[in-house]
Amino acid sequence: MQSKRPAGRPGDPVSWYARSPQDVASELGVDPASGLSAARVVELLTANGPNALPEEKPSPAWRRFLGQYRSYMQLVLLAAAVVALLIAQWSTAILLLALTLLNAIVGLRQEGKAESAMNALKSLLTATARVRRDGTESEIPAEQLVVGDVVLISAGDQVPADGRIIEAHALQIDESALTGESVPAAKDAGTLPDTRLGPGDQSNTAFMHTPVTHGSGVVLITATGEDTELGKISEMLAATEKEEPPLTKELNKLTLWITAAAGLTMIVMFALGRSRDQAWDALFISAVSLAIAAIPEALPTVTQAILSVGSLSLAKRNAIVKELPSVETLAFTSAINSDKTGTLTMNQMTVVEVGTPTDRYTVSGTGYGLEGKVHHAAGSSPGIEDAILPYLVANDAKLVDGEVVGDPTDGAFLVLAHKAGLDVEATRERLSRIATLPFDPDYKLMATFHSAVDASGRPVVRCFVKGAAPAVTSRAATALSAGATVPWDAELSRRAQEQAERMGGEGHRVMAAAIRDLDPAGFDPDADLLAYVTDLRMTSLVGIVDPPRDASRAAVASAQDAHIRVRMVTGDDVTTGAAIARQLGIPGDSLLGAEFAALPEHEQLARIDDIGVVGRVAPEHKVLLAATLKKKGDVVAMTGDGVNDAPAIKSADIGIAMGSGTDVAKNAGRMILSDDNFATIVYAVEQGRKLYDNLTKYIRFVLLLLVTFVLTFLGATLFNIAAGEPFSPPQVLWIHFVVNASFGFALGFDKESPGLMRRSPRPRGESVLTRPVLVTVGLGGLAITVILLGLIKLGESQFGSVAIGSSMAFTAFALCLIVAAFECRSETDSVLKASTFDSKQMNWVALAQFVLAVLVTQLDGFRRILGTTEINMRQFGWALLSAVVLLLLWELGKLLARRARHRG
Repeated sequence: MQSKRPAGRPGDPVSWYARSPQDVASELGVDPASGLSAARVVELLTANGPNALPEEKPSPAWRRFLGQYRSYMQLVLLAAAVVALLIAQWSTAILLLALTLLNAIVGLRQEGKAESAMNALKSLLTATARVRRDGTESEIPAEQLVVGDVVLISAGDQVPADGRIIEAHALQIDESALTGESVPAAKDAGTLPDTRLGPGDQSNTAFMHTPVTHGSGVVLITATGEDTELGKISEMLAATEKEEPPLTKELNKLTLWITAAAGLTMIVMFALGRSRDQAWDALFISAVSLAIAAIPEALPTVTQAILSVGSLSLAKRNAIVKELPSVETLAFTSAINSDKTGTLTMNQMTVVEVGTPTDRYTVSGTGYGLEGKVHHAAGSSPGIEDAILPYLVANDAKLVDGEVVGDPTDGAFLVLAHKAGLDVEATRERLSRIATLPFDPDYKLMATFHSAVDASGRPVVRCFVKGAAPAVTSRAATALSAGATVPWDAELSRRAQEQAERMGGEGHRVMAAAIRDLDPAGFDPDADLLAYVTDLRMTSLVGIVDPPRDASRAAVASAQDAHIRVRMVTGDDVTTGAAIARQLGIPGDSLLGAEFAALPEHEQLARIDDIGVVGRVAPEHKVLLAATLKKKGDVVAMTGDGVNDAPAIKSADIGIAMGSGTDVAKNAGRMILSDDNFATIVYAVEQGRKLYDNLTKYIRFVLLLLVTFVLTFLGATLFNIAAGEPFSPPQVLWIHFVVNASFGFALGFDKESPGLMRRSPRPRGESVLTRPVLVTVGLGGLAITVILLGLIKLGESQFGSVAIGSSMAFTAFALCLIVAAFECRSETDSVLKASTFDSKQMNWVALAQFVLAVLVTQLDGFRRILGTTEINMRQFGWALLSAVVLLLLWELGKLLARRARHRG
């Protein structure tokens, strides 16, 4: 652990874990027996401030509201509304202003869901602490702690600041939220080597906001507030800014291009209009009509609606999206850095193997469910009861409705006993406990002493022992082999060592069990019980693992089929992570987070593609991994549940917090998995791809519409058709909000395109305005423009009225957009097949738009609102023919595109 302020003064970071308790106390100028003096505490508080983390102050409401007008679309809509006010187009101006307000309100609602991760971090801090000052013990507010304080901790407490442990009594601390370690960390007061150790390896250090699960200890505070490990995480959170989602960037680019094209067209309109002596007010009205036509007013609303429905669909599958743009960011995801425990695995310890000197047993079933059996895999003695009895008896856990009350590993042993056919409660009642030696990190085992009888019926005190394999085997003298007692000789010891190494290499946590019978006359339950734990009779070794979820294997395979690289990023050791990764099908090398961080940047970029597992990761390692992948061009999803995950979750393109995780992680993320299941992430990516694919269909449609509007107004100006105003503002708004929006919703909720999850993700930064899209909308828009201007001239020359020509063009425009909507569902697939009509939404919208295209010129109410003129069947036939011509031209273009792609 590093501290920036040894002895309360600025200086170089100090590795306190590499110093003895006496050296630490001397350096900090404190006597652990009496603690700091009141005067020294006041001095340090004044110099260094309270033991608190910085708080993020929210922006005032008015500033957040104005911030919604920073998007290009909002600014263009606002400018058009101002121009409409200047030329007294009141209804148009009001509508445009209302649209900007609607967009701002939706944006504010989304911001309201994004709570501050820093403030959630601050809320975790302990309220009080027990300290030793001036020779007396007292309870004080935790904020008043200073470097050098002597703090007393015990089971049930939360560590109030970082500190060097100077006394430990069977002390265990749950550091999972900080380090990702899946089991409580055993703590002691020993001195560690002066090497660069991460928090997970500092066994003599206690960290702020980690709960004490067992035992007690005395901690000498070496860092407070922002200098703690938690403070460093807070600092990383403050320094990390969330990036704009890809679609938001694309829409901003699209708005700039549209604005530039419309602006250029307006300049041409004004120049030509003045050269023809047109009045200024007429030119302004035409300019406003063009501005309204060129701005995709319905695009933000339709996009928000599509994303909202998509987020509701995800929520039904346990993926809660906090920020709507994150739905489409999922579509770009090309790399997933996933936490192991509880996400890829069940977070339920499971015994999978039992080994005795003569036999080997495998255990089926996973987690804390009682389904499964013990299978005799090798050897001559099928009975397993005596071999596993110590795990059941030296055990304080309980199973209640599939949940463990107590230590998770003890819970796994109870499940093993049930699978082996043992009656847990009856066995415990039969062997009444008379003394307990609790687990301690120093000797790494637990022992219980019970009244029993030996094989000859003589009363004995039977000692049952379970613990880390080396700790138990080192105290063995004999072994239970096929029901007989045999010497624990060098050969048995070697075989046990090989068996333990094999299990460890497969990612198992290896534990051992043993027994010893004692003479009741010589047993004192109040004596040093560890002295009795010698000359043990070994019974078995077991391999325990947190098994992968069944759904995770299939989900990893699905992700790889979708060209998404999955990496495991875990606080556990590399060996365990690599073993689980192999079971899940995650390929790649395994290395420590510190090893990756130590590489030069060019090597990090070169090696990142070959890495599948990163173990013992610190928060800064996770952020570095995400940053490296971004530099490689990946769009990164990061999952996690702990405080230590929050900076990486915030820095990732799509941060995913677990529903069972800390509020800090949830507030930092853009999405929350309420079921903690990796398979849900892959489902969310699939839905994100579907939504984004549908949005791109709609964007192609919108682009075609806007190109047509700009070219039509430009053509009308250049060739002086309809006085440079082919469509009035009400007609433009009708096309945008009735025709365009309707098809927008239909395309947005379209069926998933075939083979979508087999495609490669879109590269980071790739524009939606690809060359095929630009060619399609350019040629399609030009074709429709020629049709519309031709119909206006036809109306003037054949039917003697520009009004009739404009009404024919307005009708033809709606009919052509029906064709365009179906064609925009795919860049190359023909619509001349039955599957074109497999979407009920598209079919109903197309039918409704066809009916409306007829009614807008036939009903007096529509004619008054839109300024259209009644047309006859012959004139409507010209409009219908226009749509047929567009269909044939578009199909010819797709045929040529398919042939070109086939040749490529």
